[in-house]
Amino acid sequence: MSPKIERSRAWRRPAAVLAGLLLAPLVAEGAYRALRTAGLSPTTNPAYVEHDARLGWRYRPVMVERHASDEFDVEVRTNAQGFRGPDWDLGTAAGDARRPRVLVLGDSFAFGWGVEFAESLPARLQARRPDWNVLGAGVSGYGTDQECLLLEQLDATLRPDCVVVVFCENDLAECASDVAYGKHKPRFVREGGGLRLTGVPVPFPWIERTSLLWRALEKSRWERHQVARARDPNAEWALVCDLYRRMRTVLRDRPLVIVSDRSQLARLAADEPGIEHVDLGGAFGAGAARYHFAEDRHWNAAGHARAAEALAGALRPLLDR
Repeated sequence: MSPKIERSRAWRRPAAVLAGLLLAPLVAEGAYRALRTAGLSPTTNPAYVEHDARLGWRYRPVMVERHASDEFDVEVRTNAQGFRGPDWDLGTAAGDARRPRVLVLGDSFAFGWGVEFAESLPARLQARRPDWNVLGAGVSGYGTDQECLLLEQLDATLRPDCVVVVFCENDLAECASDVAYGKHKPRFVREGGGLRLTGVPVPFPWIERTSLLWRALEKSRWERHQVARARDPNAEWALVCDLYRRMRTVLRDRPLVIVSDRSQLARLAADEPGIEHVDLGGAFGAGAARYHFAEDRHWNAAGHARAAEALAGALRPLLDR
């Protein structure tokens, strides 16, 4: 065998190994996109979740997808404003006594994860009170900090007569971190008696822009970290309460209504003028399990209906004047 042929054969195996190393990530990425992305949640679904330099992520306007699990199969449709549901009716001037404007903020509970939009809290509230203009701006995965920033972004245009914020237990940990669900996010730090915003513009590195598989791996790593990390509940609660106070400052003389089952937020509302609290613990009662999906634990259609009923009762004295 000639030396030239021997050299050629000697290079074949390293070249094959190198080609395999280069192709393996591409194959894995293609397989993940083909088999997994359609089932991703409204926190990470690339069909309509996109990066936002101030908020971390947002929804693409005018998108239609379906979300399915063992417990539900529902449509997700975003409007021209980039939120779930029909386009907002902004023709009536804010403050019009005939049609008070109610802005609903929150995470996947306000978004209506697992139910059709017509069964979600904003839609149920609108159906109960067609004389109000209910604008749903829930974004899955948002913490109280992102909801605060979103309010600051929307308030000048919408001038809602009342803002409703749906609290979720995981807001505490999310507000204490600059990463959530494997994605970078803004974060407020308590400093000098006030709040300082950090992490803006929100990073969006090349690998995150390019690879959905990388995003999935980062989300899995984040979930493991959440389980193992040390937490300071007192500091977390102090930060969340300060964020609600900041929201109240944005609204000035307009009410902020917090929907939760937590006594800490009931006390905040009792101590802070302009902040109200809707107690879901009392609304759901001893049979709270029937208002949630058995496995997923989000509210089912009955849960959204019950929450809307309790919220409508709390808003009535604030808006029916």
